[in-house]
Amino acid sequence: MQTRLCLFVVLAACGPSAAVVPDAAPDASIVPTNPAGSFAIATSIDLPVLPPPADALIAELDDATDGPDDPARFLCDRLVAELPSSWQAIAAGVADDVVAPVLESELDQVAPSFASGLRALAAGLGELAHHARTIETFTIQPNGDATRTITGIAYDEASIDFATEGMADVVATTSVTLDGSGSLAIGSHHVELPYGTLLRLGFDRQVIPNVDFSAGDLATALRDLVDCHQLGELFAAKLGVGSVTLYVSACDAGMAALSDDFYARLAAIDTSPLAFDVGGAATGVDVDHDGTMDQIDGGTWTGTSSYAGAATPVVDATFAGARAGAP
Repeated sequence: MQTRLCLFVVLAACGPSAAVVPDAAPDASIVPTNPAGSFAIATSIDLPVLPPPADALIAELDDATDGPDDPARFLCDRLVAELPSSWQAIAAGVADDVVAPVLESELDQVAPSFASGLRALAAGLGELAHHARTIETFTIQPNGDATRTITGIAYDEASIDFATEGMADVVATTSVTLDGSGSLAIGSHHVELPYGTLLRLGFDRQVIPNVDFSAGDLATALRDLVDCHQLGELFAAKLGVGSVTLYVSACDAGMAALSDDFYARLAAIDTSPLAFDVGGAATGVDVDHDGTMDQIDGGTWTGTSSYAGAATPVVDATFAGARAGAP
């Protein structure tokens, strides 16, 4: 009996192998056959390389606090630059040799938050410059013609609507194809963003309030970060000439000039637009199984970004969205 049982086991083991059941086919009901419609999408952009003027501006904010006697010398230089020309030669040397060292030791009274505030402003501007999310409408016609319309931009805590700010939407035309697996291909197209303007709006709406909650612009923030009256008293005492009022006025003017220069340089960035020449790939999804595309998932833009003729690869720009008006 044992011999027969063993023989049966051996024969069974040597018999034909069991049939392999193939994996279930993907659910074809979620693959759209028609991509036409209007979609609200968002693109997340990470810029590894900034336009040179933006990079330089961020670096200068950092430089104001990174020297061995900064920010005291930086504040002194700003004040002296706003004195009447007849006073500047007298004040400059004394400010460097006498006032700046004293101010450095008394910074906790005159400008206790100036260094940390400038560093936070520089870091915040750098974050805006490198990372943003565009707010867009993507409209696809039945024949595959498509229009990409950027209507705003969002940062972590601030959203900028172009129409509300009196800015024109950014519009590009392209084309779309959808294959039988739901892969969506978007043709190459060109878009241009007013990068400097967007940086200013984000800076005023997000960065500054995080440094000084009562300020909505750089001039106000600087006025709050520096006690110009105490700085004026220090100058008058150490120089031995000129009134406190003279130096207080020069300090106020120096902070206003710093703000004006900063905003002028942001505006100058827009002498050339930040341009993108990209195409896209994504997956179309039919949520309600009626054949039409309801979602655009896992999108990636590939191509180049350029400023003033210098192009760099777009290495991290992703997008996704859903049919406009969908619940």
